[in-house]
Amino acid sequence: EFGKPITLFDDNGKLLCSDTIRRWFDVPHYIFYLDDPVNEENISGSDGLRGATDGGIADWYLYRLAEAYLLRAEAKFYMNPNDATIKDDLNVIRQRAQCSQLYEGPVTIGDIMNERARELYFEEWRNVELKRVSLCLARSGKPDEWGNTYDLDTFDKQSGTDSEGGSYWYQRVTKCGMYNKGETIQIVATKSSLNFVIDKKNMYWPIYNASITANNKGELSQNYGYDGYNPDVFKWDNWEDAVADEDKTE
Repeated sequence: EFGKPITLFDDNGKLLCSDTIRRWFDVPHYIFYLDDPVNEENISGSDGLRGATDGGIADWYLYRLAEAYLLRAEAKFYMNPNDATIKDDLNVIRQRAQCSQLYEGPVTIGDIMNERARELYFEEWRNVELKRVSLCLARSGKPDEWGNTYDLDTFDKQSGTDSEGGSYWYQRVTKCGMYNKGETIQIVATKSSLNFVIDKKNMYWPIYNASITANNKGELSQNYGYDGYNPDVFKWDNWEDAVADEDKTE
C-alpha cells in the first residue's frame, strides 16, 4: 500500500510479491563487477551491467588506507587491549564514512572485525581473515569479544558442533552467521529447505586426496579431523627451512 514500508514476506513467511526483484537497496556496482572501458563506450539497449564484464581489464581494490588503520588497530589490540588509541583508528574510518556514532570506550577484537566487515564489504576474503585472526588470538592469548581465550596447540584441533570451544573462526560463524542454529531456512530461489551445520574442524577444509598421493617423494599431512590425518607427519615450523628444501634435488 502507498505510504507503507515495503515488505517482502508476511508474518507467516509467505512471499508477498511475484516479481523477481530481490534487491531493494543501492548496490555498489564497482565492487561486484569489473568495468570494461571498451564496452562502456559501446553500451546498447538495456545493458544492466553498464559495460561491466567478467573478463574485462580494469582497476581493482587490493589494499586501501582504511585497511591500514584496521590492521594497526588490530596490532595494538594484541599488544594491549586497553590501549586507548585503538578506537581512534576505527573512528578515522567511521568519520570518513560520515558515521555519527563513534567509539568512545574500550574496543574488542569483535569491534575491529565488525568494522572490517563494513568497510571491506565484498573486498576482503572474510573466511581467510577469520582464520588469520584466530591464529593471532591464539598466539597473543588475548580474549575475544565473548571473553574466550584460545590455546595455540589446540584451537585448530577440535571437532563437534556444540557451542563451546573451537577457534575464533568457529565462534564467529556460529554466533554471527547462519550455522548451527537448529533452524530450517527456506530458500526461495531454489524452493528448498536447508539446515546449515558446520563443525569446528571445518576451519580447515580437507586436502584433496590427489594432492596427497601426488607427493610421492614426501608425505603431505591431511588436516585435523579428516580421514588420513596423522599428527606424526613432519612439518616445517619456519618458512626458511621450507624454502631451502625446494633447492634439494633428491
